[in-house]
Amino acid sequence: MDDPLDELEDLREGIDTFIERWAKIQRSSVKSIQAVTNTLVQIEHLDGPLGKLEGFQDIRDNTRGKLLVTLYDRLVPALESSIKEFTKLMKMFEGLRQRVSRIQTFVESLRGNVGDVQVLEDIVGYLDLIVMSANEVLNMYESEFLVKITIFKDLEEGGVDIGVVSNYLTVWTAEPNISPHSLERLLKEIDEHLELLRDLFAGKVGIDVNLFSRKVFSS
Repeated sequence: MDDPLDELEDLREGIDTFIERWAKIQRSSVKSIQAVTNTLVQIEHLDGPLGKLEGFQDIRDNTRGKLLVTLYDRLVPALESSIKEFTKLMKMFEGLRQRVSRIQTFVESLRGNVGDVQVLEDIVGYLDLIVMSANEVLNMYESEFLVKITIFKDLEEGGVDIGVVSNYLTVWTAEPNISPHSLERLLKEIDEHLELLRDLFAGKVGIDVNLFSRKVFSS
């Protein structure tokens, strides 16, 4: 691609699409988790007083065993369905990573041709910030995906303490690696610097940036 601005626009649009699809899968997975939460609560309450039922032999262990079977029979398939969707989405993630890498290559090519031209220094600076912000956004989701994979594989193997299951589901639902505030800030930074680049690449400064970009994006 000859025009680096097109590459940047596609990256920004791709990030938005990725985030929207991720959120949709996450909402569906949370609903699936909520559907089995009642069983989890029942298991946790077995440690409390049972009243006259205390006299029945092995009632606590037998009840716990049945509830655990119910929990895993419903929870693991629900999470498996979500993991499959997240895994498919990560193919798009890899495409975004590659796009950021191409932009970074362009930045390095341009950096070597800056010389004493202040406008080109500004362009390199804006591109650096866009690349940095985009990578931070992608890093959030990559870290969260690895957490979800770890949780699913551990639950799939079975034998996980019920307290750990509860904590796992809390982490899955809360997504601690994805900070809404940081995400909003990073996307805003990308938009602001992209807008500055639109003015520069539109020729308002009389610099033909494409002379430096063709050798990178045409390959």
